[in-house]
Amino acid sequence: MLTPPRIESDEILDEQNAPRADVERSLRDLRNINRWAGGIGMYQKMVRRFAPRSIVDLGAGTCDQLESLSGVPLRVGMDFNLAHLAYLRDGSRVHRVVGDAHRLPFRDGAVDLVTSSHFFHHFSPDENRDLLRESLRVVRKGVAVTDTRRHYVPLLFMVVLGWLRVIGRVTALDGPASVRQGYTLSEAREIAQGMGAARWELLRRWPFRWAILLWK
Repeated sequence: MLTPPRIESDEILDEQNAPRADVERSLRDLRNINRWAGGIGMYQKMVRRFAPRSIVDLGAGTCDQLESLSGVPLRVGMDFNLAHLAYLRDGSRVHRVVGDAHRLPFRDGAVDLVTSSHFFHHFSPDENRDLLRESLRVVRKGVAVTDTRRHYVPLLFMVVLGWLRVIGRVTALDGPASVRQGYTLSEAREIAQGMGAARWELLRRWPFRWAILLWK
């Protein structure tokens, strides 16, 4: 009763020709949501499980998740949108790469860990399986992905933020769409179980976050 049906849709922020001012406001919104709604905490928790020396983060956006890490010498943020990677990059020690997450421009076993945060919901279950297989190809240790659980509470939260104009116009439209495209714990578990990893684990964290960990 508390889980809305999954509805796939396009998001404005993913459009290459979205207005720059709206895009930058939405990127700032996402950084704030990551900071205050548990995204960075969940990301750091799952990364620590692998103790990596090198990471590639898919759909990295402004690379704020990677920038929150310490003790990882090589951090690479990858996104298909150059404008997202370029935003607030001055002074950052994160390397930035434009690329397709389904065809990673890295050799087999190139890095310790591949991660993603709030990226999984953009794809169908089969597309996510392909993405995880490609990620497993380029790692030595494992893959870790986290996203928001599809539930009416985070959906209502995003709608209220839009009503109150706490977030920008693009985020007010994309935020609820992201939640509706998300995966439940059971759906995420089903995807993880079929990946053929040496070991896997599903983490759950308040508020309404989950993470899939795959060991190679």
